[in-house]
Amino acid sequence: MTQKKVAVTGGIGSGKSLALRYIAQMGYPVYSCDEIYKTIIQSKEYIDKVSDFFPDVVVDGNISRELLAKYVFNNLDNRRKINMIAHPLIMQDLYAKMYSCESVLVFAEVPLLFEGNFENDFDHILYIYRDKAKRIESIIDRDGISNIDAEQRIAAQFNPDSIDGQKRLKEANAYIIENNGTLDALYQKILNYIETMKQ
Repeated sequence: MTQKKVAVTGGIGSGKSLALRYIAQMGYPVYSCDEIYKTIIQSKEYIDKVSDFFPDVVVDGNISRELLAKYVFNNLDNRRKINMIAHPLIMQDLYAKMYSCESVLVFAEVPLLFEGNFENDFDHILYIYRDKAKRIESIIDRDGISNIDAEQRIAAQFNPDSIDGQKRLKEANAYIIENNGTLDALYQKILNYIETMKQ
């Protein structure tokens, strides 16, 4: 049976990590761009490239994620510069891991799938959708930031509710799971999705 590579994505605070944890508990291989980034951010190649643009975010030879976030979330040009450095390194590592996996179904958490135009690199897209108010509440609770900062982070990402966002979701034939209810409801929807993938 041909391997199916599934990208799991959605906005910050939508519940992607919960979805991926459940999928992993079901025994499927799961990879995370965020986890790969934690390794990439410590590499000399990445640190050197970032320091060329933002020398003050490098502290004692390492990148301060807090200082870098201040540049990225409030400035589109800065965000593009960082993405141009990070995305190729992250995706190269991710693709290598996925292609070496022997499972028929393999999943990857790709937070910036549409921002990076990576949707065509996967066989299927699973999009976790959540109402903005619930996302803001989740981000504030998780990261301890202000309402304004949470809204800025959401605004910096792909907007599934915009005309362009809806168009791209449709073009990518994304399977959308709404995560506005209970955890059990989310898990059941994921289970239903995986059953369709196995057919």
